[in-house]
Amino acid sequence: MKFLFKPIKPLLVLLLVGVALLLLQERQSFDIRTLSQIDPTPHTQELIDQKKYADANEYLSYFMQFDYVQKNPIAQEQMAHIQKIRSSSDYQSDKIIEGVIKGKSDEISGQLAAIASDFLVIGDLRDLAIEGKHYFSNEKVDSVILALSTVGLIASASTIYSFGATTPVKGTLSLLKYAKRTNKLPAWLSQALVRESKVAKETKSLKNINALLEPITKLYEKLGLRSTLELLHQSKNLKELQGMLKLSKRFGKESPTLLKITKNQALPYAKAMPNIDKKTFLYASTYAERGLEGLKKLGKSKFITRTKGVANLSKTTYKGNLDQLFSYLLRTIPTPLLWIIVLGGVGYFLRIFFLDVKKIGNLKKAFSF
Repeated sequence: MKFLFKPIKPLLVLLLVGVALLLLQERQSFDIRTLSQIDPTPHTQELIDQKKYADANEYLSYFMQFDYVQKNPIAQEQMAHIQKIRSSSDYQSDKIIEGVIKGKSDEISGQLAAIASDFLVIGDLRDLAIEGKHYFSNEKVDSVILALSTVGLIASASTIYSFGATTPVKGTLSLLKYAKRTNKLPAWLSQALVRESKVAKETKSLKNINALLEPITKLYEKLGLRSTLELLHQSKNLKELQGMLKLSKRFGKESPTLLKITKNQALPYAKAMPNIDKKTFLYASTYAERGLEGLKKLGKSKFITRTKGVANLSKTTYKGNLDQLFSYLLRTIPTPLLWIIVLGGVGYFLRIFFLDVKKIGNLKKAFSF
């Protein structure tokens, strides 16, 4: 038996070294072992404990489309609890009242109630009067609310003059007022609104501010109030907001959560991978921003195989036991062990080489006599 094994021993060593080198090469490109799927249940529970049921529903729903969360009994229990609370008439009534009285709410029904008065002229006049009172009382004046109310009056006049043509602008201004009250208005946008409102007041025209409001209006039309507020809150400048508009066309109402769990890295990765289908991109995002990096570096087919993602993508099939075995080895064999195999293999072949050289030398000596 030992005699039979001896001729194939170098081939086996060569095979081991080759496989080890391939594993090391792929790990150098992207180490799949660094990936860990997000468990949404702890954060969902935090939101439930804070009675933020709308936020909890949006967050958990994002992950429920994937098997590893769908089959999680904790996630199932949380979703059932959230839906039961949100579907009750008492809860929705309370949220509408909350929106009217407090001017803000985490539910869409309460949010719509809160911004309804801002859409009317009376809302702008009310806010101007409030800020005027603050000014004459030497109290802090909210320059953003003042700016939005000023532009709101101009928009109201323009709506009448243009037979409703500027109504979308008025709606966007109401949304921005609500965003300010709920701390969803980013600093860059607040500064831009104050600046452009002065121009609008001087020129009695909305031409300049329209460029600022247009992507927000389109987001609102595409995603609705809640998702638009979340995207606004996450934006850092106008260019990024325009990028979010493009992202929303591709990923719809899942865009806010997608950006949140990837720390806004979904924007550049979506731009870099325009041909990756929505399902695969969202699946990769369950590994956070590192998942998107892995998808970009490995490609769709290899990424799914390496992460055992086939079950999550019902329309995609990948065959090949060798590829599955390679993925298993990637996930399990430590890097130091791979280097030991490579160096051991090199040592083995060097030993054979020197032994052969020694044999040749001995043969030469034998023939020289």
